Amino acid sequence: MKVEIIYLFLVVIVVLPVFSFASDRPTVVAIKSQDNDPYNLALRGFRKVLEERGIEVSITQFDMQASIEEGQKIILFIKENKPDLILAIGSVATEVISREIKDIPIVFTMLLNPVASGLVRTMESSGFNLTGASMDIPIETQFEWIKKVVPGVRRIGVLYNPKETKPVIDEALKVVQQIGIKLEAEEIHSEADLPNSLEQLCRKIDVLWSVADSTVFSPQSSRFIILYTLQNQIPFIGLSPSYVKAGALLALSWDYEDIGKQSGEIAVKVLAGENPIDLPITRPRRVSLFINYRTAEQIGIKIPPDVLKKAKEIVR
Repeated sequence: MKVEIIYLFLVVIVVLPVFSFASDRPTVVAIKSQDNDPYNLALRGFRKVLEERGIEVSITQFDMQASIEEGQKIILFIKENKPDLILAIGSVATEVISREIKDIPIVFTMLLNPVASGLVRTMESSGFNLTGASMDIPIETQFEWIKKVVPGVRRIGVLYNPKETKPVIDEALKVVQQIGIKLEAEEIHSEADLPNSLEQLCRKIDVLWSVADSTVFSPQSSRFIILYTLQNQIPFIGLSPSYVKAGALLALSWDYEDIGKQSGEIAVKVLAGENPIDLPITRPRRVSLFINYRTAEQIGIKIPPDVLKKAKEIVR
Protein backbone atom coordinates (compact mmCIF):
# COMPACT_ATOMS: atom_id res chain seq x y z
CA MET A 1 0.00 0.00 0.00
CA LYS A 2 2.87 2.36 0.75
CA VAL A 3 4.22 2.20 -2.79
CA GLU A 4 0.97 3.42 -4.29
CA ILE A 5 1.25 6.70 -2.36
CA ILE A 6 4.21 7.61 -4.59
CA TYR A 7 2.01 7.60 -7.68
CA LEU A 8 -1.64 8.17 -6.89
CA PHE A 9 -3.37 11.14 -5.29
CA LEU A 10 -6.99 11.39 -6.54
CA VAL A 11 -10.02 10.76 -4.36
CA VAL A 12 -13.69 10.14 -5.20
CA ILE A 13 -16.93 9.32 -3.41
CA VAL A 14 -18.16 5.73 -3.42
CA VAL A 15 -21.78 4.93 -4.20
CA LEU A 16 -22.59 1.33 -3.28
CA PRO A 17 -25.20 -0.55 -5.29
CA VAL A 18 -28.08 -1.87 -3.25
CA PHE A 19 -29.02 -4.57 -5.75
CA SER A 20 -27.92 -8.17 -6.06
CA PHE A 21 -26.88 -10.08 -9.16
CA ALA A 22 -29.70 -11.27 -11.41
CA SER A 23 -28.02 -12.69 -14.48
CA ASP A 24 -27.17 -16.03 -16.05
CA ARG A 25 -23.86 -14.53 -17.18
CA PRO A 26 -20.68 -14.83 -15.10
CA THR A 27 -20.57 -12.09 -12.49
CA VAL A 28 -17.56 -9.87 -11.79
CA VAL A 29 -17.05 -7.25 -9.10
CA ALA A 30 -14.46 -4.65 -10.22
CA ILE A 31 -13.01 -2.53 -7.43
CA LYS A 32 -10.84 0.52 -8.11
CA SER A 33 -8.68 1.71 -5.24
CA GLN A 34 -9.39 5.24 -6.47
CA ASP A 35 -11.02 6.82 -9.50
CA ASN A 36 -8.31 8.08 -11.85
CA ASP A 37 -7.29 7.83 -15.49
CA PRO A 38 -4.74 4.96 -15.15
CA TYR A 39 -7.24 2.77 -13.30
CA ASN A 40 -10.02 3.60 -15.75
CA LEU A 41 -7.75 2.69 -18.66
CA ALA A 42 -6.90 -0.62 -17.00
CA LEU A 43 -10.59 -1.38 -16.50
CA ARG A 44 -11.25 -0.52 -20.14
CA GLY A 45 -8.52 -2.94 -21.21
CA PHE A 46 -10.03 -5.66 -19.01
CA ARG A 47 -13.45 -5.15 -20.58
CA LYS A 48 -12.02 -5.14 -24.11
CA VAL A 49 -10.47 -8.57 -23.71
CA LEU A 50 -13.74 -10.10 -22.52
CA GLU A 51 -15.62 -8.45 -25.39
CA GLU A 52 -13.06 -9.60 -27.96
CA ARG A 53 -13.28 -13.17 -26.66
CA GLY A 54 -17.07 -13.07 -26.86
CA ILE A 55 -17.44 -13.59 -23.12
CA GLU A 56 -20.51 -11.85 -21.75
CA VAL A 57 -20.18 -10.97 -18.07
CA SER A 58 -22.11 -8.83 -15.63
CA ILE A 59 -19.69 -6.33 -14.06
CA THR A 60 -20.52 -4.37 -10.92
CA GLN A 61 -18.04 -1.53 -10.40
CA PHE A 62 -16.93 0.20 -7.19
CA ASP A 63 -14.61 3.13 -6.45
CA MET A 64 -13.08 2.55 -3.02
CA GLN A 65 -11.55 6.05 -2.55
CA ALA A 66 -8.59 4.40 -0.79
CA SER A 67 -10.77 3.95 2.30
CA ILE A 68 -10.69 0.80 4.41
CA GLU A 69 -14.14 1.69 5.73
CA GLU A 70 -15.56 1.76 2.21
CA GLY A 71 -13.66 -1.43 1.49
CA GLN A 72 -15.55 -3.16 4.31
CA LYS A 73 -18.86 -2.16 2.73
CA ILE A 74 -17.72 -3.64 -0.56
CA ILE A 75 -16.60 -6.84 1.17
CA LEU A 76 -20.07 -7.17 2.68
CA PHE A 77 -21.60 -6.79 -0.79
CA ILE A 78 -19.24 -9.46 -2.16
CA LYS A 79 -20.00 -11.92 0.63
CA GLU A 80 -23.74 -11.46 0.18
CA ASN A 81 -23.71 -11.75 -3.63
CA LYS A 82 -20.86 -14.23 -4.29
CA PRO A 83 -19.61 -13.08 -7.72
CA ASP A 84 -17.67 -15.51 -9.90
CA LEU A 85 -14.59 -13.30 -9.92
CA ILE A 86 -13.20 -10.14 -8.32
CA LEU A 87 -11.06 -7.65 -10.22
CA ALA A 88 -8.98 -5.56 -7.78
CA ILE A 89 -7.48 -2.46 -9.39
CA GLY A 90 -4.57 -1.01 -7.42
CA SER A 91 -2.81 -2.00 -4.23
CA VAL A 92 -5.34 -0.63 -1.73
CA ALA A 93 -8.21 -2.62 -3.22
CA THR A 94 -6.07 -5.73 -3.59
CA GLU A 95 -4.80 -5.65 -0.02
CA VAL A 96 -8.18 -4.99 1.59
CA ILE A 97 -10.15 -7.48 -0.49
CA SER A 98 -7.61 -10.30 -0.48
CA ARG A 99 -7.33 -10.14 3.29
CA GLU A 100 -11.05 -10.89 3.71
CA ILE A 101 -12.06 -12.95 0.68
CA LYS A 102 -10.63 -16.47 0.45
CA ASP A 103 -13.27 -18.39 -1.49
CA ILE A 104 -13.64 -16.28 -4.66
CA PRO A 105 -10.94 -15.91 -7.34
CA ILE A 106 -9.25 -12.49 -7.24
CA VAL A 107 -7.41 -11.06 -10.24
CA PHE A 108 -5.47 -7.89 -9.47
CA THR A 109 -4.18 -5.28 -11.89
CA MET A 110 -2.08 -2.10 -11.63
CA LEU A 111 -0.09 -3.41 -8.66
CA LEU A 112 3.55 -2.63 -7.88
CA ASN A 113 5.81 -5.16 -6.17
CA PRO A 114 3.14 -7.78 -5.34
CA VAL A 115 5.80 -10.32 -4.42
CA ALA A 116 8.29 -7.95 -2.75
CA SER A 117 5.49 -6.51 -0.63
CA GLY A 118 4.67 -9.96 0.71
CA LEU A 119 1.05 -9.82 -0.44
CA VAL A 120 1.24 -12.73 -2.87
CA ARG A 121 3.39 -14.81 -0.53
CA THR A 122 0.80 -14.29 2.20
CA MET A 123 -1.99 -15.38 -0.09
CA GLU A 124 -0.09 -18.49 -1.17
CA SER A 125 -0.21 -19.67 2.43
CA SER A 126 -3.83 -18.75 3.07
CA GLY A 127 -6.15 -19.13 0.15
CA PHE A 128 -4.53 -19.68 -3.24
CA ASN A 129 -7.14 -17.45 -4.87
CA LEU A 130 -4.99 -14.51 -6.02
CA THR A 131 -3.05 -13.71 -9.18
CA GLY A 132 -2.93 -10.86 -11.67
CA ALA A 133 -1.08 -8.30 -13.76
CA SER A 134 1.66 -6.33 -12.04
CA MET A 135 3.29 -3.03 -12.98
CA ASP A 136 6.78 -4.41 -12.36
CA ILE A 137 8.82 -3.59 -15.46
CA PRO A 138 11.42 -6.39 -15.73
CA ILE A 139 14.76 -5.31 -14.29
CA GLU A 140 16.48 -6.65 -17.39
CA THR A 141 14.41 -4.25 -19.49
CA GLN A 142 15.22 -1.31 -17.21
CA PHE A 143 18.97 -1.94 -17.33
CA GLU A 144 18.92 -2.51 -21.10
CA TRP A 145 17.41 0.97 -21.57
CA ILE A 146 19.88 2.51 -19.14
CA LYS A 147 22.75 1.06 -21.17
CA LYS A 148 21.24 2.43 -24.39
CA VAL A 149 20.68 5.94 -23.04
CA VAL A 150 23.96 6.13 -21.09
CA PRO A 151 26.51 4.23 -23.21
CA GLY A 152 29.47 2.91 -21.25
CA VAL A 153 27.70 2.73 -17.89
CA ARG A 154 29.50 0.33 -15.56
CA ARG A 155 28.28 1.11 -12.04
CA ILE A 156 24.62 1.60 -11.19
CA GLY A 157 23.62 2.78 -7.72
CA VAL A 158 20.36 2.42 -5.85
CA LEU A 159 19.01 3.53 -2.47
CA TYR A 160 16.54 1.25 -0.72
CA ASN A 161 14.99 0.24 2.57
CA PRO A 162 15.50 -3.52 2.99
CA LYS A 163 12.20 -3.79 4.87
CA GLU A 164 10.39 -2.62 1.75
CA THR A 165 12.30 -3.59 -1.36
CA LYS A 166 15.00 -6.15 -0.54
CA PRO A 167 13.52 -8.77 -2.92
CA VAL A 168 13.75 -6.25 -5.78
CA ILE A 169 17.41 -5.54 -5.00
CA ASP A 170 18.18 -9.26 -4.69
CA GLU A 171 16.72 -9.81 -8.15
CA ALA A 172 18.69 -6.85 -9.54
CA LEU A 173 21.94 -8.26 -8.12
CA LYS A 174 21.33 -11.45 -10.08
CA VAL A 175 20.55 -9.55 -13.27
CA VAL A 176 23.71 -7.42 -13.22
CA GLN A 177 25.87 -10.54 -13.02
CA GLN A 178 24.57 -11.52 -16.44
CA ILE A 179 25.11 -8.17 -18.17
CA GLY A 180 28.48 -7.07 -16.85
CA ILE A 181 27.36 -4.15 -14.69
CA LYS A 182 28.10 -3.61 -11.00
CA LEU A 183 25.22 -2.65 -8.71
CA GLU A 184 26.01 -0.53 -5.67
CA ALA A 185 23.04 -0.90 -3.30
CA GLU A 186 22.97 1.48 -0.33
CA GLU A 187 20.57 0.76 2.52
CA ILE A 188 18.63 3.52 4.24
CA HIS A 189 16.21 3.02 7.11
CA SER A 190 14.61 6.45 7.32
CA GLU A 191 14.38 9.56 5.17
CA ALA A 192 16.85 11.22 7.54
CA ASP A 193 19.53 8.82 6.23
CA LEU A 194 19.07 10.03 2.68
CA PRO A 195 21.46 13.03 2.32
CA ASN A 196 24.53 11.26 3.68
CA SER A 197 23.78 7.95 1.94
CA LEU A 198 23.15 9.68 -1.38
CA GLU A 199 26.41 11.59 -1.17
CA GLN A 200 28.41 8.45 -0.36
CA LEU A 201 26.71 6.44 -3.12
CA CYS A 202 27.16 9.05 -5.84
CA ARG A 203 30.92 9.07 -5.31
CA LYS A 204 31.20 5.58 -6.78
CA ILE A 205 28.50 5.25 -9.45
CA ASP A 206 27.81 6.27 -13.05
CA VAL A 207 24.00 6.21 -12.82
CA LEU A 208 21.46 6.42 -9.99
CA TRP A 209 18.60 3.96 -10.48
CA SER A 210 15.37 4.10 -8.49
CA VAL A 211 12.98 1.51 -7.13
CA ALA A 212 9.52 2.25 -5.78
CA ASP A 213 10.44 2.55 -2.12
CA SER A 214 8.43 4.95 0.04
CA THR A 215 11.27 5.40 2.54
CA VAL A 216 13.47 6.79 -0.24
CA PHE A 217 10.89 8.67 -2.28
CA SER A 218 8.60 11.24 -0.76
CA PRO A 219 7.74 14.49 -2.59
CA GLN A 220 10.41 16.33 -0.60
CA SER A 221 13.15 13.69 -0.95
CA SER A 222 12.44 13.27 -4.66
CA ARG A 223 13.09 16.98 -5.24
CA PHE A 224 16.28 16.72 -3.20
CA ILE A 225 17.54 13.73 -5.21
CA ILE A 226 16.80 15.37 -8.55
CA LEU A 227 18.57 18.58 -7.55
CA TYR A 228 21.57 16.73 -6.11
CA THR A 229 22.05 14.56 -9.20
CA LEU A 230 21.78 17.55 -11.52
CA GLN A 231 24.34 19.51 -9.51
CA ASN A 232 26.72 16.55 -9.45
CA GLN A 233 26.08 15.46 -13.05
CA ILE A 234 24.80 12.01 -12.12
CA PRO A 235 22.22 10.53 -14.52
CA PHE A 236 19.11 9.80 -12.47
CA ILE A 237 16.56 7.20 -13.55
CA GLY A 238 13.18 8.35 -12.26
CA LEU A 239 10.18 6.33 -11.16
CA SER A 240 7.74 7.79 -13.70
CA PRO A 241 7.39 10.42 -16.45
CA SER A 242 6.64 13.06 -13.81
CA TYR A 243 10.20 12.62 -12.53
CA VAL A 244 11.52 13.23 -16.04
CA LYS A 245 9.55 16.45 -16.29
CA ALA A 246 11.07 17.50 -12.96
CA GLY A 247 14.64 16.84 -14.14
CA ALA A 248 15.42 13.12 -14.07
CA LEU A 249 17.26 11.94 -17.17
CA LEU A 250 14.87 9.16 -18.09
CA ALA A 251 12.04 6.96 -16.90
CA LEU A 252 10.12 4.01 -18.23
CA SER A 253 6.36 3.91 -18.06
CA TRP A 254 3.51 1.52 -18.58
CA ASP A 255 0.67 1.06 -21.03
CA TYR A 256 -2.15 1.10 -18.49
CA GLU A 257 -4.78 -0.26 -20.84
CA ASP A 258 -2.55 -3.16 -21.85
CA ILE A 259 -1.91 -4.05 -18.20
CA GLY A 260 -5.69 -4.17 -17.87
CA LYS A 261 -5.80 -6.44 -20.92
CA GLN A 262 -3.31 -8.77 -19.28
CA SER A 263 -5.60 -9.05 -16.26
CA GLY A 264 -8.49 -9.69 -18.63
CA GLU A 265 -6.59 -12.53 -20.27
CA ILE A 266 -6.01 -14.04 -16.83
CA ALA A 267 -9.69 -13.58 -15.95
CA VAL A 268 -10.75 -15.48 -19.08
CA LYS A 269 -8.74 -18.47 -17.87
CA VAL A 270 -10.09 -18.23 -14.34
CA LEU A 271 -13.68 -18.03 -15.55
CA ALA A 272 -12.98 -21.13 -17.64
CA GLY A 273 -12.09 -23.00 -14.47
CA GLU A 274 -8.33 -22.60 -14.06
CA ASN A 275 -6.96 -22.15 -10.55
CA PRO A 276 -5.52 -18.64 -9.95
CA ILE A 277 -2.49 -20.05 -8.16
CA ASP A 278 -1.53 -21.91 -11.36
CA LEU A 279 -1.51 -18.69 -13.38
CA PRO A 280 1.73 -16.67 -13.12
CA ILE A 281 1.71 -12.98 -12.30
CA THR A 282 2.39 -11.02 -15.47
CA ARG A 283 4.71 -8.08 -16.02
CA PRO A 284 4.18 -5.19 -18.46
CA ARG A 285 4.80 -6.21 -22.06
CA ARG A 286 4.56 -2.66 -23.41
CA VAL A 287 7.04 -0.14 -22.02
CA SER A 288 7.54 3.49 -23.07
CA LEU A 289 10.70 5.60 -22.77
CA PHE A 290 10.64 9.21 -21.53
CA ILE A 291 13.77 11.39 -21.78
CA ASN A 292 14.72 14.85 -20.52
CA TYR A 293 17.01 16.23 -23.24
CA ARG A 294 17.77 19.40 -21.25
CA THR A 295 19.06 17.29 -18.39
CA ALA A 296 21.19 15.21 -20.76
CA GLU A 297 22.86 18.39 -22.05
CA GLN A 298 23.31 19.79 -18.53
CA ILE A 299 25.08 16.69 -17.19
CA GLY A 300 27.06 15.99 -20.35
CA ILE A 301 25.29 12.87 -21.64
CA LYS A 302 25.12 12.34 -25.40
CA ILE A 303 22.11 10.18 -26.09
CA PRO A 304 22.42 8.19 -29.35
CA PRO A 305 20.03 9.49 -32.05
CA ASP A 306 18.50 6.06 -32.62
CA VAL A 307 17.54 5.94 -28.93
CA LEU A 308 15.94 9.38 -29.06
CA LYS A 309 13.78 8.21 -31.95
CA LYS A 310 12.35 5.46 -29.75
CA ALA A 311 11.32 7.80 -26.93
CA LYS A 312 7.60 8.35 -26.45
CA GLU A 313 8.26 11.85 -25.12
CA ILE A 314 11.33 14.09 -24.99
CA VAL A 315 11.45 17.08 -22.64
CA ARG A 316 13.42 19.86 -24.29
